[in-house]
Amino acid sequence: MKANQLILQNLLDINPRSGIIKLHDKRMGLISVEALGILRNDLIDTLGKERTKGFLMRYGYACGKRAAESIKKRYDWESIEELMLSGTVMHTLEGIVTVDPDILEINNNHLYLTGYWKNSFESTNHIAENEIGNEPVCWTLIGYASGYLTYVFDKEVIVYEKSCRGKGDAECYFVAETVAHCDETNLLDLRYYQSESMQSVLDDIYAEIEQLNNNIIESEEIQNQLTELFLEDKDINDITKTIGTILGRSIIIDHYDEVYSSYFESVEEQMAYKKWKASGVITNQQNELFFESFLIKSNKVLLGNLMVIGEQKLNQREQMIIKRALLVFTIQMYHQRKLTESLWSKREDFFNEMIENKIMDENILNRQAAIFGFNINEPHRIIAIKVIPQKMKDRVLHVLTNKHPTFDLFLKDNYIVIIIAKIEDQDIENISDKLMNDIKASLPDIIVHIGSGRLVDSVYKLRESYVDAKRICDFVQLTYPVSSRQATYKDFEGIMMFLKGADHEELLMFYMKTIGSLVKYDEANSGSLLITLKSYLDNNGNLQQTADDLHLSIAGLRYRIEKIESLSDIDLKTGSGRFNGQLATRIYFGLKVMGS
Repeated sequence: MKANQLILQNLLDINPRSGIIKLHDKRMGLISVEALGILRNDLIDTLGKERTKGFLMRYGYACGKRAAESIKKRYDWESIEELMLSGTVMHTLEGIVTVDPDILEINNNHLYLTGYWKNSFESTNHIAENEIGNEPVCWTLIGYASGYLTYVFDKEVIVYEKSCRGKGDAECYFVAETVAHCDETNLLDLRYYQSESMQSVLDDIYAEIEQLNNNIIESEEIQNQLTELFLEDKDINDITKTIGTILGRSIIIDHYDEVYSSYFESVEEQMAYKKWKASGVITNQQNELFFESFLIKSNKVLLGNLMVIGEQKLNQREQMIIKRALLVFTIQMYHQRKLTESLWSKREDFFNEMIENKIMDENILNRQAAIFGFNINEPHRIIAIKVIPQKMKDRVLHVLTNKHPTFDLFLKDNYIVIIIAKIEDQDIENISDKLMNDIKASLPDIIVHIGSGRLVDSVYKLRESYVDAKRICDFVQLTYPVSSRQATYKDFEGIMMFLKGADHEELLMFYMKTIGSLVKYDEANSGSLLITLKSYLDNNGNLQQTADDLHLSIAGLRYRIEKIESLSDIDLKTGSGRFNGQLATRIYFGLKVMGS
């Protein structure tokens, strides 16, 4: 007998009077695949995915084994290969799936069989009812093939899907192999064939539900405990310590690399956290410790990050407690944020009005200044900072606020503005350098331009210092657009006075005669010859320093200088030529900043 000689009408015995259908003298029943799909989904909802998988694989295994027993006894098979292939034919005739065998190899005790499952009712039902997953879903077919081949070959055979439509593959492709020769990864499915009574399944489910209920009750009690601490106006450190003690784990709350609160179970875990942060590598495990992170968010606003460190991953109970704790942390941190924003907004309004000279009543000025700890009787100056990209200015403000808590900082007109008291001209450059280095150390990928205004002896003159700082900041940005730089009022005092007092028409004629061709060339070609000229002059003609500033090669810089000399009325080899070039570029950029 050969497998391809199996014909359905020769196998079935249908009695229309009794309604009994027999296949090989065994009674059969016609059941729609839709009904089987409903049963499958109900089992998943009731028992869970893993238990349903085991249940259906054992069911398929029993069906396959009985089919093999029946067909093996009924016919005289030409070879064991034909008997094995008859299983694929039977599976097809039963309407469960179309089986297309691919490879069949038998070598002593080693069986290797592969093939395609087409029109699998299981994958079709699964796709119709569920989202595409990441593992095979033809559990009944796997069980059937395993049971059939194990009985026929008289050796334990395991079947697995190498690809499956239920997990997004183009087709279902199965592999069957004797257990003794199978990869260990695929032997894990053997556990699903172990007998498990429905009672034991329900007992396990009941135990899980009971444990889940206990976890919910415990997590609610802990949330109430943490809420009480919040309502008692306890510090965030008290709540962090409480949750860390309950879990027996280290807890850290941070934001923008700043630690708000922390509780460490041991010095070792504290050192591990510092090492983890210093590495800059996002990993969930390091030095046999697990690092699990949770966002603290409210109204799409990121308030911070909660980090849990422990020797084991969080279990279900611990995860539920953490989620409840996140609610309390969110409320507390959002409340604190709103208070801070309110105070900060009033503070910004005060400084804005003071700079704009809108507070004319001295009593009101004194009273508001006292609230914010501002001494109006000291001389002050303004520092203005521009950030590229502009969207990072809030991050820069956060960094500077943490690094310099005694400074008065706020945002105004797309600048970060700092009011500094009693800093003389000889010290302001060092402070500006310190600010720039602090920013670059925390946020190395951004560009900052810093300008500091004149020192004024009255708060009613702060606007003058603010206008200076803005203009110098804009000047620095115009002349050094791709690198971070700072400049002070002392650097520009002469040119500022010169620009304010001189006839602008004469200045225009002078710079147009000297560098007008360069200006037109840059405008027409989106070039940067003007910036190259200014950098070259600022570096006293030093080619290497200029090339480093502009990120150019020496050869590229020489080409630009030759181009500048050919287009302008400047001889860069003479002192007077360099002076005229320096003056002309300063006039050009200065007038541009002043809006003339």
